This record gives sequence, structure tokens and C-alpha cells, in this order.
Amino acid sequence: MNVDILVHTLATDSIGARAAARLAQSLVARHRVTVVTMRGVAAPHPELRLPENVGVLALAPSVGAGDRDDDETSQLVIAGDPEFRRYNRADDGRIRKHLSATDADVVIALSSALGAALAQCRVPHARRIARQPAPVERLPESVRARWTELYRGLDAVVPLTRGDAAAPEYQALRAAGVEVRHIAEPVLLAESPDKPTTGVVISAGRLVSHRRVDLALHAFAQTRAAHPGWQLRIVGTGPLRRETRELVTVLGLHDHVLQFDREAGEEDFYDADIALVAAERLDTARPVLEALAQATPVVATEVPFGGPEVLGEGSGGLLVPVGDVHATAGALERYMADEGLRSAHRAEALRTARSAGTEQVGEAYDELFAAVKAGVRGRWGKGRRAAGGAPAEDRPLPTADCRVLPNGTWELTLRGVSGARTVRVKEQGGRREEAVDFAVGSDGTRALIDARALAVLGEGRADLYVVDGRGKERRLRYGRCTLGGARDVGHLSDLNHFHWTLPYATEGGYLRLRVWSRPSHAELVAVDYSDTSLWLTGWLQGEWRLGGELLLLLRRRQEPARTLAAGRVRLEGGWFGVELNMDEVMRARLLMRENWDVLLTDSSGGEPVRLARIADDQVIRRDVQRFPELVREEPTDLFGPDVGRAVVGLRPYFTADNELSLVVTEHH
Repeated sequence: MNVDILVHTLATDSIGARAAARLAQSLVARHRVTVVTMRGVAAPHPELRLPENVGVLALAPSVGAGDRDDDETSQLVIAGDPEFRRYNRADDGRIRKHLSATDADVVIALSSALGAALAQCRVPHARRIARQPAPVERLPESVRARWTELYRGLDAVVPLTRGDAAAPEYQALRAAGVEVRHIAEPVLLAESPDKPTTGVVISAGRLVSHRRVDLALHAFAQTRAAHPGWQLRIVGTGPLRRETRELVTVLGLHDHVLQFDREAGEEDFYDADIALVAAERLDTARPVLEALAQATPVVATEVPFGGPEVLGEGSGGLLVPVGDVHATAGALERYMADEGLRSAHRAEALRTARSAGTEQVGEAYDELFAAVKAGVRGRWGKGRRAAGGAPAEDRPLPTADCRVLPNGTWELTLRGVSGARTVRVKEQGGRREEAVDFAVGSDGTRALIDARALAVLGEGRADLYVVDGRGKERRLRYGRCTLGGARDVGHLSDLNHFHWTLPYATEGGYLRLRVWSRPSHAELVAVDYSDTSLWLTGWLQGEWRLGGELLLLLRRRQEPARTLAAGRVRLEGGWFGVELNMDEVMRARLLMRENWDVLLTDSSGGEPVRLARIADDQVIRRDVQRFPELVREEPTDLFGPDVGRAVVGLRPYFTADNELSLVVTEHH
């Protein structure tokens, strides 16, 4: 049958847009699905990974997701609804026009605003269903009575949590003959609970006060003494981004916390060992289910509609009291200290999440469609097509999902290809144009890429292609890449040079490799602070003459160029440590703001080597890791007794190539 899904926009990587993409994926195997967007262009945001065989209809392609094209307020959306200000009279006209002409057998609205609009519009021959994304008790009291009145005209309403489904408003809808059925928000399931250990904790969600990222940071800070090798990743956008960065600095977690200003994807949860949900209020259990679906145990607070909906004995997670930092830290430490417990809970987590998998959610919606089918006028079910296939005119694009196996091998899973014989990795640009081929398995969908075989690639970038039996190349698009385990460099330790590759998505959505290939490399592991100095620690790989003296150098980028010897390096078993005193930088300073690159050099007389943090899973670190600034007043004897002293700050940062630099700034 034909199904329309109404959503505000697909032009952004928002929670609502992701919900539409996942629901479409749940239904498209059995039905012809069209996502109808109120605002923005029809092309979906690439991070949504909307299935190729899902149609998109944009009612206002020239209007941005957050823009208004009419000053008059909507008459269909309930005044006081959280999304009331999004819509106007022009939207009303577009919605009415589409719904009166659609050939859909079922129309599903994904918000209370669109649900109210759907309830007031005539849709010939179709059943109307509203999915309620937040508990009805979250709606303002002034809205609830009108909400209940309008929703009586719908065929079905889908609350996302069991707790919400028991609310009095739903009891009133049931009494009026409306089908009310709890169906979880669909999530993508990991293939298996077997995955590399990464030492990563993830806290994902919007950076707002009730999500309590501050509590997550304080709890993680309490685990540092006993478990110093762990890392916390904060993934999400929101108004508390700056405050979160400042708290990271205050707690001294600059080397242990990465902050990503975007929505979390499935791969972020898969690449973590523990998920932390510290919220004091949740609308659904989605933040918990997303982690469980990727076989990641969860530490979650006991908030209504959240963790308790899905977590219990043998469910793959631990519940802690709301707002309790010590209990949260204790639960984290239980997992950190016990690999056996994490392994057991990974399998339990995946089992718990299966009821919210896209296939299971699709079956639940089919049962709902059957329940409301009786009495539909005309052609219910006409236009239905066979399950699982795209329209004949749609040719799926060749796409690769990839993950790192524990031995460092890359496993590629191919989609949208037929007759594949080879996956080809080919240098992009440059003069060498080296290419490496890897055989595709007999099933035509999987290939293994040995990182050692890629060691012939030069530093730069490489694209991936699938090659058929006639030698025809088709460039691969980026699917899902899980990079957990990429930080294990043991499988490359016997190479006579440093080599590292990481996959990423281009702006056009293609799969590309970032390649680092260097005769010598100094991998930065830690940056520690004293009142006057930075301590840099790391390890060496490649060609180093370690019998002589190893020096730390600073090289000024601005004119006049200068190279400064900034300290002797201590070596022990391939590891280095060096103190960078701020006095040395201030004595060499000439400009109000300068950038200095940080290098190591040995006694061979070769080109100095940049310090960098490359051997992990971050293609670009500069936007996700921020170091605090070291600030002090210039020494009295620096420029003479009659010259006023300035306050100068020194802040380390990573460049676009993940190499360490310093910015030195005079403060006024």
C-alpha cells in the first residue's frame, strides 16, 4: 500500500528527520513510502541515509527549515503547541492541498503539530495516524483538551512509551474508538555483539540543562584516578556547548574528553564500550535504545519514560538515581573494571533492543494498519508493490559499510552492487596514482582490506571503487563506518615507516580514505600542564637515530620565520617526554599573535618531524578536542626594566592534519 509520512523537514540532521528516515526504512520493504516535508528541499541530509527507494515530496522546497513565508499564524496547529511558531497560514494551504490529492492509503504525522493538522484535513480513502513523539503530559495544559478533541478524529495514535500510553488523554481517545497502540521508535541493530574494546564512554544528546551533561562530566572525572586510559565523547548540539567546554577545562579533562557538535549516529554508539544517559528528564527511551541496539551497555538514570522502560534484570544496562554523581561514577567503574561484565551485557543489550529494530517496528505498524483497515472507502491497498524491491527505474547507488576487525583488518559490506569482483583503492590526484585491489567474496557483498597492503599508498587521500568482471569501475558511497578498535596500532608496529588510514565521507557522500604515510612519526599521547609549562608525552615510530640527542623545536609560521630549540627530550623504550617552558616562547615572541608548529629532530640531520595525534579513529581532531590556555605575565627582565609587561597566553591546538601547534596571544 501507499504510505505518506509527514515531517517538518529532511534538509537537516535533526531528531525529527532521523525519526522519519528510520520509520521509512521500517516500512519500505512492504509498502511504497513517500516522506512529505513541510519545509526545505527534497534532497535529504546525507547523514540521514534515507533508503534509495523512499520517495521525498517537498511542499515548500524554497523555504528553509526555520524560515516563515507568511506572517499569519497557522489555523491548523494548536496555539500553544511546542511547534506552533514553526507554521503559518501558507503551510495550512499546502498541507490541505496535498492531503486532498494524495493517493496514500495511510498518512502518518510525526509530531503533535502535524497530527493536529492531519486531524482537521480531509484525506480521501486513507487512514490517518499520528505518532506522538513526546509524552502528552509534556504538552501545556492549555493544549491538552484541544489535542484530545482533535485527535478523536484520527484512526490511530502511536505513543512511543508504555508510560505515556497509560495517560488519561489516551484513555479518552480509546473510549472514542481511536486505536491507541504503543510502538517503539525504530533503531538500527548491530549485526553482532562481538566488537573491539575501545575504552570509550559516550554521552549523546542535546546540550540543554535537563540532559545533565555536567553530571556526566563530574561522574567521569571521578573515574579517572582508577581508570586513566578511558575517554568520554560528548556528542550533540545545543546552547550549553561553551559551558560544557569550560567545564571540561575546569575538571582537567582536556586530554580525556572529545566534544562533537553534531547529532550522534549509530556508529558513535557502536564505537563505545559504555553509553551514559545522565538526564533528569526524557521524553522517550530512544537515547537508551540507540545504544543498546549497537550492543553497548548503558548507565542510565531512573527517569520516567526513559531507562526504566527498557532496562531491567538481564537487559544490558544499569540504572542509577537521578542526579546522583557518586552512583553514576560507581556504575561506570563497574563496567570499566570488568570486561567480562561488559561482554555479557553487550549480548543482553542487543537482545533487549531487537523489539525496536526496523523489521520488528515495520511488523508492528502492519498490525496497526490491519486493525484500522476496516471501513476504508475505495481502494485500500491499491498501488501496493512486492516487498523489498525498489521501483524499476531506481538504480541503487553502490555503497559500502565498513568496520574494523580486532586484528586491524577492514571489513567492507557492499550494497547496491551486482557482479562485484574487486574493491579498488586508488590515490586521489598526485602523480603516483597508486592503486590496490582487494577481492570481493563469493557472495558478492563483502571484501576484506588489509591495512598492510595499503602501506604502498602515499600521504594524502584515496577513493574506493567497486569493479565488475568487465573491469568497469563505480565509485563507492559512504554507508556506515564503525571505527572502534582503530586505535590499536599493534598490527602495523613492524612496518619500517609510519602508515595510518581512516575512512570518511566527502561532502558529496562518497567513501574516501585519509592516508598518513611518513618515514618517521612522533605520536602525541598526552598534554599535561603546570603553572609555567606543558608536558608532552608520546611514542616514536619509523626511522629515528636514537643514539644521539633528540630535541623539541618550535617553528614560527608568520614572518619573520624562526626555529627555536625549546627543550631536550627524554627517551625510554620508544616513548618520549619533554617539557615546554612558556618563558622560551615569550622570549621569542615578536607579534601580538603568533602560531608555532611543534617538531622533534634527532641527530641525523634530516627534516624535523611534526608532533601529531594520528593513530586513532579521528580523521580531524581540531574541532572536537580543545586544550586550555596557559596564561602568565612576562618576566620582568624580558625586554628591560622600562618596558611594560604583557599578559601572554599559550594554547595548544591540532591542525586540520592532526598535527600539534601553539597559538601565542598577547592579552589586553
